[in-house]
Amino acid sequence: MGARALLKLVAAATLYAGAPPALAQSLVVDLSHREVEISTGFIGAKLLLFGATEGAADIVVTVTGPRREEVVRRKERVAGIWVNGASITFPDAPAYYRVAASRPLFEIADEKDLRRLRIGSESLALEARLPVDSNAVAEFRRAFIRNKQQLDLYGSETGHISINSGRLFRTSILFPANVPTGEYQVAVFLFKQGRLVSLETTPLQVRKVGLEAQIFSFANEYPPWYGAIAIALALLAGWLAGAVFRRN
Repeated sequence: MGARALLKLVAAATLYAGAPPALAQSLVVDLSHREVEISTGFIGAKLLLFGATEGAADIVVTVTGPRREEVVRRKERVAGIWVNGASITFPDAPAYYRVAASRPLFEIADEKDLRRLRIGSESLALEARLPVDSNAVAEFRRAFIRNKQQLDLYGSETGHISINSGRLFRTSILFPANVPTGEYQVAVFLFKQGRLVSLETTPLQVRKVGLEAQIFSFANEYPPWYGAIAIALALLAGWLAGAVFRRN
């Protein structure tokens, strides 16, 4: 058994703790694509998630990732000028997060279970780098989520999951043009009578392709050369612009 499969088994066993075996139901999930390819002119993408269950139940889908260090700064006005003031660092925050559900979340499970399962932006595990005052963390946490929603990287509302014949379900996953590259995790939760009875997770890759990918790779592998070439091109463009204006 691979490391990923073992982690998935452990997570499922933890989440199912205390759930009666009789409630267990099978859950089949798939995506229209397992990769989102970002090339020149990329304006966003929409993926279809679909699946089936053995019987009527509630479905919740979360899409998370990739995790990275995020810094939130407070703007302060000093001598009539807005400058960066106090800041808080969240070292392991998801750069993208969305939720979809077949019904309003509060009708599917109670708040305690939603927080335990990290369902909903308010339930995300955003731990600040210590030492930080707890009241300040709550304020910066709200600001962080608000900023992500303005960038369309966090959903401001819960998406809709349609269910047909009580068994087949589907929903769309939207990725904006500014979506970060990396590995994403798609989790599908199956609830019945307010209790989690099944969970399926699927990895999803967002990556650059084509010329943009080659430039990105070169910039990361050879940063001094990339910087020198960028400066040279900027100087050349300036010289050419000056030459054109002189002729005119």
